Amino acid sequence: MVDGVALGQAIQTTFVTSGTATVVATLIGVPLGAWCARQKSVHFQRLKTLITALYGLPPVVVGVFVYSLFSKSGALGSLDLLFTVEAMIFAQTCLILPLVWGGAWTAFEGVGQDYSDTLSTLGINQRQRLGLEIQLASNGVYHAIVIAFGRAIAEVGAVIMVGGNIAGKTRVMTTSIVLETSKGNMEQAAILGVLLLMLSLSLVALAAMVRQQRTTTKTHVVGEDLPRPTPFEERRSENIKVVKGDRVVVDDVIIELEPGTITVVVGESGAGKTTLLKALAGLEGREVTCGPHACVYVQQQPVIFTSSVASELMLPHRLFPELKPSGKAYSGLFQLDELEGQGVAELSGGERQRLVLARQFSLAPSLLLVDECTSNLGWLHVQTIEQELLRLKEGGTCIVMVTHNIPQAHRLADRVVVLREGTALAADDPFATSLLKGEWFDQS
Repeated sequence: MVDGVALGQAIQTTFVTSGTATVVATLIGVPLGAWCARQKSVHFQRLKTLITALYGLPPVVVGVFVYSLFSKSGALGSLDLLFTVEAMIFAQTCLILPLVWGGAWTAFEGVGQDYSDTLSTLGINQRQRLGLEIQLASNGVYHAIVIAFGRAIAEVGAVIMVGGNIAGKTRVMTTSIVLETSKGNMEQAAILGVLLLMLSLSLVALAAMVRQQRTTTKTHVVGEDLPRPTPFEERRSENIKVVKGDRVVVDDVIIELEPGTITVVVGESGAGKTTLLKALAGLEGREVTCGPHACVYVQQQPVIFTSSVASELMLPHRLFPELKPSGKAYSGLFQLDELEGQGVAELSGGERQRLVLARQFSLAPSLLLVDECTSNLGWLHVQTIEQELLRLKEGGTCIVMVTHNIPQAHRLADRVVVLREGTALAADDPFATSLLKGEWFDQS
């Protein structure tokens, strides 16, 4: 039979060593991953390749390294840590740090690729941005930490080399299993193996339950009134030129920004319409003030930051407490009120698009830049959104929107800009005339 006292000591040592190593690796690896994800140098890409290769770092290699480090003749031999729990924790931290570091790096890198434009134009400070990035990357980081803990708790080679498998001191579950197997006690080894698996699964399940509970916290949606439109300050002309590499993407396109107007930009795919909007939003090197009562950019693909409809509707007020909430008003206007209790993962493409518009419109922009904001919606929702755009226009907001919907352009536009290959066409240009009439263009 398994000795109860020895088993209890082994379980305690197991969770002390593996748990502490996982915490230390998380405290080091997650900030490192977040920082590295922001770096664009080619040297960091080479570093990422190295970190990824270390996912399969052999435990015995780590054991030899740590043993050499803490032995009497080693660099840290004076600390007298060999054959202690501390040495085991250090060895396991070295073993799993690449998993946490690389996993966090990949998670934060994904956030940067998918969310960077909207994060840069929300008008939030660096602390708020980091908080949102951590929240967005939490799924990938969580899985990296779970994998790291799983490797730590199942590890044998390094801990037995630097810990010595001393009963009541450095013996853990895995080394106990190895010892019982070497003695031929297969039944006890099997019992210990099943027990280790159950304890590991229970701890991971508990962590998942706590995480799920945090993500499903109910948010109360408030704000019964639509925000008052913010008038654009003064009329001005913007000359937009964007060069990427040796290619001119937008070539000296003049956009008139004027209070209470809607400028619609149309053209074929690849004509430079989205790049033009990004330039106006300050994403192509220009200095632009973004956020509440300033410039607000709504990109073509819906970007959602939170886990529920209710929390997304209230995000502007949470980020900017001085901003009067209008979540309830936009929830009713865009027919989201019945979805407030749902998670965003359950939403259709059109529902996600309406939710993002509700969130961005709650910022009460003075300059509103929208890219294909009704492309996935039915005509009743399109009508509602167009009416809201007209309400903002009447309140003095300056709106620049991109659309492929020519009838929509005619309904809303005070002026239309037709782009082709990054250049604004004259009103009498044959291509522009054909496009705005909805006719085929004769290229002969």
